[in-house]
Amino acid sequence: MADADPKFHKSSETAITLEPVAAPEIPVEDEAPAPARRKWLGPLLKFGVPAVLLAVVAFFYFTSGGTVSTDNAYVSQDKVSVSSDVAGRIVTVAVKENQVVKKGDLLFEIDPEPYRIAVASAQAQIAAAQVNVQTLQTSYAGTSADIQAARDTLNAAQQDYSRQAELMKRGFTTRARLEQAEHGVEQARASVNRAAADAAEARSKLATG
Repeated sequence: MADADPKFHKSSETAITLEPVAAPEIPVEDEAPAPARRKWLGPLLKFGVPAVLLAVVAFFYFTSGGTVSTDNAYVSQDKVSVSSDVAGRIVTVAVKENQVVKKGDLLFEIDPEPYRIAVASAQAQIAAAQVNVQTLQTSYAGTSADIQAARDTLNAAQQDYSRQAELMKRGFTTRARLEQAEHGVEQARASVNRAAADAAEARSKLATG
């Protein structure tokens, strides 16, 4: 048998000593230089932070309606009085709190029922007045006819009286007949006056409606 290599074979009485082996070195990439990071960090702080703050302010402004709340302050603002031409109970409110409105927008609605009743009552009164006017016109036309009839009666009574007076002079009639004719004239004249008064009253009522 060939002899063993004296480098690796020693007697049993001699201890074996192993030399430590160094671990292989792993290459590590160098970190980016500090100036490269500062190159994009500067514009970010310059433009990004103001943009974020502006977005936050805009969000709170539009979501809060542009109002400011405080416990101890005075706010100066223009005041506009809102009123209606008629009084009544409000049944509908067409706007909300802090809503922006413009001229012509509907703000609220007043109960129209009382005014519908008032209009119906006024229309009924107008219809009654129209009927009354027609009645007065008919009455006035009737009084005019009455005046003419009373005048015709008066003319006939006067003619009868004149005839009776002439007959009385000749002795062809009696005193009683003459007095009766005279009384007829007085009655006819009273009828004319009464018809004229009725016509004047009807004319006055027709003028005032």
